[in-house]
Amino acid sequence: MANDEQTSSEEQKGSPEQETKQKKRTRLSNHRRFPILLRVLVVLVLAIAMLALGAVIGYSVIGGGDWKDVFDIETWRHITDFWLTS
Repeated sequence: MANDEQTSSEEQKGSPEQETKQKKRTRLSNHRRFPILLRVLVVLVLAIAMLALGAVIGYSVIGGGDWKDVFDIETWRHITDFWLTS
């Protein structure tokens, strides 16, 4: 009976190796090297940069226009006129 009680109390506590692993896990989760909000911000900035790069490549290389015209509002008005007046 004493062995059963001793075994159950040891199972609840866990081995010293397991306790140190749990402490390491909680420490790592509390102090992230690259916070989640910063990750989201980096992904949004990269997505906007890739969208702009894709528009420049599409308009200047494939379309034959000047790459600076991609950032002109009149170019986008002209492009959306095709969608809205069709």
